Amino acid sequence: LVLKARLGLLDDPYRRCQGAEPAVRLDRRAARAAAVRSMVLLRNEGVLPLSPAPGRVALVGPLADAAAEMLGPWVGTGRSEEAVGILAGLRAALPGTVIEHVPGVAVEGDTEDGIPAAVAAAGRAEVVVLCIGERAGMSGEAASRARIDLPGRQAALAAAVLGVGRPVVVLLFSGRSIVMPEVFARAAAVLACWFPGSEAGHAVAALLTGRESPSAGLAVTWPRDVGQVPIAYSVRSGGRPENPRDHYTSRYLDLPNAPEFPFGHGLSYTSFAVGEPRVEVGARIEVEAEVANTGGREGVATVFLFLRDPVASVARPVLELRGFRKVALGAGERRAVRFALERADLAFLDAVLEPVVEPGRFELHVGLSADPAGLRRVDFVLD
Repeated sequence: LVLKARLGLLDDPYRRCQGAEPAVRLDRRAARAAAVRSMVLLRNEGVLPLSPAPGRVALVGPLADAAAEMLGPWVGTGRSEEAVGILAGLRAALPGTVIEHVPGVAVEGDTEDGIPAAVAAAGRAEVVVLCIGERAGMSGEAASRARIDLPGRQAALAAAVLGVGRPVVVLLFSGRSIVMPEVFARAAAVLACWFPGSEAGHAVAALLTGRESPSAGLAVTWPRDVGQVPIAYSVRSGGRPENPRDHYTSRYLDLPNAPEFPFGHGLSYTSFAVGEPRVEVGARIEVEAEVANTGGREGVATVFLFLRDPVASVARPVLELRGFRKVALGAGERRAVRFALERADLAFLDAVLEPVVEPGRFELHVGLSADPAGLRRVDFVLD
């Protein structure tokens, strides 16, 4: 609200509803930077970044040239005529590359007439960029979906293009997690673009060509299927935790309990490793861990700190987020990451809904996501 007041948006709050000029004009550099920093690289089998001369590119899918959809459902005073679609962005970034654009199918509908042309274009290309997902109007207010898979005949388009045998980079545009297990299993790379805004095309091109490196992580837990929803890392432990060798435990018959991607998941064009954490308990709980860039180029790592109170008067979640740090590291660089917790950070609501801090043993988990396999643990005791 303070920012809105400084921008003058509260001086005459209904002015924009009457067609007047917006109080703030588009800053294209800021829009591009925000888009780059928001996209999450979910999967990459070495195809990204693209080579400087990728040869012929097949740009396929209903959202490949849909600039207006890039603005998303909450456009404010955004103007579709100012938005840059993926086709325009890639052509600007790869002027010497033949880019063949074939929509294939619509976002919605049952027609598959365009799939053969998309398959033919994929067969002529060295790499395929497949742009699929949701319309902007499928998210936002009054836009719930009972199913969270690809709408229309996009799954059929994806299956056909993936079957050609060329490396396929999937650009997924959506306002939510999309269930598409076969795409995740077969695509060479998947970039969750969300609705990236006015500079969508240029931001996507910068990431695909390696001029920018992906640095975002998931702010949600990504389910494998709608039957897992609601799904989150901060669940409470049950009396019969999952055990594949015991039928009578909390598990699915047809799916693993684990999500498709955990909270915080996000790949880079380099790799990172987190060392063993150390903790000191005094007036505050001080936590330190070393993070290292173990790859060959610079990048930004996001390091998370989770807390667990394993024994309490009220059952506590298996993980509770208590902090994160974003660290820019050059190739081979190492740096200590520090967190500080106050006593209040250990509090929870007891059986009568009063905040309380109970003494005992606590666990701290440090890692690059909420994936239990990648977390480093250290314990401390609070008297």
